[in-house]
Amino acid sequence: MKSIHNAILGIIFIIIIFGIMIANIITPDKKFSENENRYLSNSPKFSIEKLVSGKYAKDIEKYIDDQFIMREKWIVAKSNIEQLLPRKDINGVYLGKDNYLIEKHLDKDFNYTQLDENIAIINSFSEEYEHLNIDLMVVPTSGLILENKLPWNAPQFDQQKVIDDIGDKITSSNYIDITGTLSSHSNEYIYYKTDHHWTSLGAYYAYVDYCKSTGTDYKPYEAWDIENAATSFRGTLYSKVLLNGIYDDIGLFKNKQQNPYKVYYNFSKTTSNSVFKYDKIDEKDQYQVFFGGNHGELKIVNEEKNTKNLLVIKDSYANCFVPLIMNQFGKVCMIDLRYFNSDIDKYIEENNITDVLFLYGIMSFSNDTGFRKLQ
Repeated sequence: MKSIHNAILGIIFIIIIFGIMIANIITPDKKFSENENRYLSNSPKFSIEKLVSGKYAKDIEKYIDDQFIMREKWIVAKSNIEQLLPRKDINGVYLGKDNYLIEKHLDKDFNYTQLDENIAIINSFSEEYEHLNIDLMVVPTSGLILENKLPWNAPQFDQQKVIDDIGDKITSSNYIDITGTLSSHSNEYIYYKTDHHWTSLGAYYAYVDYCKSTGTDYKPYEAWDIENAATSFRGTLYSKVLLNGIYDDIGLFKNKQQNPYKVYYNFSKTTSNSVFKYDKIDEKDQYQVFFGGNHGELKIVNEEKNTKNLLVIKDSYANCFVPLIMNQFGKVCMIDLRYFNSDIDKYIEENNITDVLFLYGIMSFSNDTGFRKLQ
C-alpha cells in the first residue's frame, strides 16, 4: 500500500510538472506588464557567440522568469508571504508604517562621481549664463523625510549629508534646500505610499519655498481648487512588490485665477489647452495625468503679457510642480535632458529665457548623464 501511495504521488507530481511546462509552451508571450509598468523579455535569439559568452543562458533565464504562467499571481503570493516574515524589504522596497512603501537606497546605489560631474556642469552653465536667474532644487526621497515610517534599523545611505554637500559645492547659482520645509510637513500626505514621487501637496510646499527664495509672488493654499483626480493610483514601488490593499490619491492643484494658456509639446508638434491629461487616469501609470508623462520639450504660453520666461530642466518630479508656478511667467519651457537633443544655447535665445530652474529627484540627479548636453 505504501509503494502504491508513493507511486500515485509521483505520478501526480509528474503531471503537475508537465502540465506547467505545457501551459508555459502554449500560452502566448506577454509583451507588457501593466502592474509592473515595464516591457517583458521576449524569446532570445540563439547564436554561438551568445552561448559561449553565457549571455544566451542569462537571456533564457530572464525570459522564463518574465513569461512564467500566472507570474504576477506568484509574485503577489510571494510578497504576501514575505510580509509575514521578519524581514525589512521586498525587492529593494521597505514595508514602512501606515502602508508606506519606501525605496531602499544604499551607498552602492548612489553615483557620487556622476553627482560631482553634474554639479560642476551646473556651475559652469551658471557662469556662462550669469545674466540669467538660475536656481537648483533637489528633492529628497521619502526615505529621508519620512524616516519615522521606516522599519527599525533599516539601512539607508546618508542622504542628508549628500544634500548638504550639494549646497556646499553649488557656487554659481542659487541652491534652494527644501529638506527642512518638507520635514516640517512630514505628518502630511506629501509623498505617495506606492510611488517614489512626491504628491502635489509636497510640490506645493516646495513651490512656496521657490517663490520666497526668488522674490516671486505665490498663491496661498486657499487660492487653489484641489481636485481629487484618482483614488486608485499604484505607482513604481507597488510594481516591485505587488501587495494588495494599498492605493494612492492623486490631487491636482488648479489655480482659481489661472490665466488662459496653451501647451505646446515637442517643439509644437502637438498642442493642448490643459496641463492635465485626464485620459491617463484610465491607464496604469496615472501619474501621467501631469502633461501625459515626460517629454523632451514642451512650452506653456500664457496669454497674459509677462516679460519673465522660465526654463525648467527637469526629471519627472517637476511634472506636478510646474502647474503651480506657470501663472507667474509669460512662458514656461520644460526640457528633459534624457530626450532633449537640440542646441541649448539656441533654445535659450529663441525663447527669451530669463530664469532657469534645475528640478530633480536626488537619485536621478546623481545618475543622469544628460547634463553633458549642457556643455
